[in-house]
Amino acid sequence: MNVMTLPPNSNDIDRFWKLESLGISADENDETVVSVMKEYQKTHISFKDGKYEARLPWKQEFDNLPTNFEITKRRTEHTIQRLSKDPSALRCYGEIIADQERRDFIEKVPEGELLRNDRQVHYIPHHPVQKDSDTTPLRIVYDCSCRQHQESPSLNDCLQSNPPALNDLTSILVKFRLKEFAASTDIEKAFLHIGLQECDRDVTRFLWLSDPSDVNSPLQTYKFKTVLYRATCSPFILDATLQKHLKENSDKWASKIMKKDPYVDNIISSSSDEKAVLSYFRDARDLMSTAGFNLRAWASNSAKLRKLAESENVSDSKPTTKVLGMNWNTLADDLGFPATPIRATPQKATKREILRHTSRIYDPLGLLTPVTERAKILIQYMWRTKL
Repeated sequence: MNVMTLPPNSNDIDRFWKLESLGISADENDETVVSVMKEYQKTHISFKDGKYEARLPWKQEFDNLPTNFEITKRRTEHTIQRLSKDPSALRCYGEIIADQERRDFIEKVPEGELLRNDRQVHYIPHHPVQKDSDTTPLRIVYDCSCRQHQESPSLNDCLQSNPPALNDLTSILVKFRLKEFAASTDIEKAFLHIGLQECDRDVTRFLWLSDPSDVNSPLQTYKFKTVLYRATCSPFILDATLQKHLKENSDKWASKIMKKDPYVDNIISSSSDEKAVLSYFRDARDLMSTAGFNLRAWASNSAKLRKLAESENVSDSKPTTKVLGMNWNTLADDLGFPATPIRATPQKATKREILRHTSRIYDPLGLLTPVTERAKILIQYMWRTKL
């Protein structure tokens, strides 16, 4: 395929081709990432009462962080108004927050603390997002990029956005298919099982109904006691914490395997020995439980492992599960792609619309390249001829 030079200001198109270099192009910043992570692990992560606690990695210099109270209040009231039109969604939303409080992920801010002005305080708005799940039809998204004014910083603006030292996605998927017996699992609510040190909790305040059954009840102030998923630094904090735990337990057999196989909160592995896969299930769960993490949603092409996971209520019961964005049918033991037909649209076909459709296919291993390259050639042609 002839590759034409793209015109200036075509960064979005250029990113469309970046996936081609996965596992080929070296990251020049690898050493810097490792160095930053080691320093952060040493100074910002501690182990207390059976779980890890972390501090937020603040930028050395940033503008004063506003409270965001008024805009958070307005947006929370708007969210409540939207949810009130669907009682089941409102109930689900309230149950998620109540469950987080029961599990000690969040806590109410006492009224006396609301009047104190000796600490940095910041409020975060939130809203629902529909989720394709039988157990959780929606999830709560916290907007850490919310600005009080266009000129004022958001919480994310004030935090370092260090990239996590992720294992290479392509390498993980290839190793996953390399041996006969494969297993995948994820860490249940991984971010919420890392404590946030007390000094940083007041910048994660948010508002919700004091009585979720009454949309007219006063707003109650909460704050997070754990790492907030939507903060720009959260993936880095999670990766640093997991790697610290695995390093401090490097004498464990499961630790050596897990250090090579995680991707954010997903861990996928394979072995040529079915007995080894069964032992890995037990050892990995025991290892992670010592830090307060629960490995759940186990899936495998091994019937014995599936049965073992079912007996402990940590199995992914669906025959087809997601593995780093791809569909894995554990019974047939094959990888596939979801069918996403392109629907005809009445509006004019723009370059943006064509790019949107052609970039919907997630193919980290390049298995569909014989098909998708035709779409890329079309896009290059449109830019070359300045349509």
